[in-house]
This record gives sequence, structure tokens and C-alpha cells, in this order.
Amino acid sequence: MTKENSLKRFFVNYWWILKGELYSLRIQWVFYIMLISISPLSYLFFLWFYGGGGDPSANLYTVTGAVASSAVTAAMLGLGQSIGGYRQTHVMEYYATYPISKLSFVLALSSKGVVFAFPSALIIMIIGGASLNVPIVSNLLPVIMVYLVGAFSLAGVGAIIGFYSPTPKAASMTTQIISPLIVLFAPVYMPLVNLPRFLQLTSYAIPTTYVARGLREALTAPFSNMYWTNLLILLAFTVLGLVASVYKTNWRVTSTEAR
Repeated sequence: MTKENSLKRFFVNYWWILKGELYSLRIQWVFYIMLISISPLSYLFFLWFYGGGGDPSANLYTVTGAVASSAVTAAMLGLGQSIGGYRQTHVMEYYATYPISKLSFVLALSSKGVVFAFPSALIIMIIGGASLNVPIVSNLLPVIMVYLVGAFSLAGVGAIIGFYSPTPKAASMTTQIISPLIVLFAPVYMPLVNLPRFLQLTSYAIPTTYVARGLREALTAPFSNMYWTNLLILLAFTVLGLVASVYKTNWRVTSTEAR
């Protein structure tokens, strides 16, 4: 099989898996949007009430922080829990009977999480931008670019959690533990200098740092070259995470995990 045919087959597999996963959108979309919106909106309005909404700089951090929180948890939460559930119910063994790659499967599942979460991000941008006078709409395309790349930047982490967690409950709990850590222990809702020295150093290894920073750059007209730097860093996180998530992972549940 030529390289061109292999690439075509990869994207065909990706599309059909994604299409099948999106059928659940018909019955779950309202609950999923509510779930993925509650936490970012809660932080947004808490910080608005707490800060008074009078500082434009603080307002910018509040809105972009809420959007970043939605972006990075979208694929990770859904992917970790979906793969954990699929492995426990032996759905993964069903997929293993088909000549598809793990990468196309993981990419399709993470895309579903991003598609499900995107409406909630729009809700946050519209409500937050209007409430705090942050001009989101005028810079919508650069914001969407950061959001999409940022959403995939932790997809690999979610996939690793799903593949290696012994039970779906363990996968769900692990993703819910990690989500607040990567948001609250990084310069998402506040400047880097406001964090303790230790967290200032560790934040450079957390994708949310670059998602929030990229969003703030996108809303600065004209934005600087740091915007593109943040996008490239997030792309690197995405590639490394997805490759790591499918390296030596098992489609099937072992006898130890099944007990």
C-alpha cells in the first residue's frame, strides 16, 4: 500500500469512527454542554463578583481562563472516560477486529469531545465577553484556532488515562482530579507572577498555560508573534500526547483488570 493510500485510509477510518461517535450527540448534547459549561462559568462569575469587574486586565484573564478551562478539559475528560468504559465493556475488542489504527481511533474520540464542548465555549465567550466587556467577537478566528489546538493538547493524556486505568470509575476519577490541577495550578485565571515560585516553574510543562496565553494574545490587537509560538507549543503537546497514548497500549482488558 502506497503512502498516499495509507493516509487516505487513515482519514477514512477517522471519519467513520467520528461519525459513529457523533450519533450519541442526538441524546446527550444538552447534558454534555451543561456539564462542560458549569465549571468554567462558575469560575468566571465568581472571579467577576470577587474582583468587581472593573479592571480590564483582570477581566481578560477571567474570560480567557474560562475558555481555556473548557478547552483543555473537553477532550481529556471525555476521552479518558470513554476509553475506560469501552475497554471494560469489551467495545475495544470489537474495534480491534477491524483494520484501523489506534491513532485514528483516539483522534476520532478526542474530536468528538471537542465537538461536544465547542458550543459551551461559545456560550462562555459570548456571556463572558458581553458581561466583562472583553471583545471576543471581533477576534473570533484567532480565538477559535487556539481553542481547537488547545483542546487537543491534552487528548493524549486522556487517552493514556483511559487505556491504563483498571476500571471506568478509576478513569473518571483520575480525569476529574487532574482537570482542576491543570487549571488552578497554572497562569490561567491569574498572571504568572501571582503564582508561587514552584508553580511558576511547573506551569511551563502544562498546556493550559499556553492555551490561556494564546487566547490573551488573540484578543490583543494586533497580537504579537507570541501568539504563533503558543500555537506551535500546543501542537507539539498534541503530537507528543497522541503518539504516547497509542504506543504499546492494549485494545483488550487483561484478566487482572477484568476482575
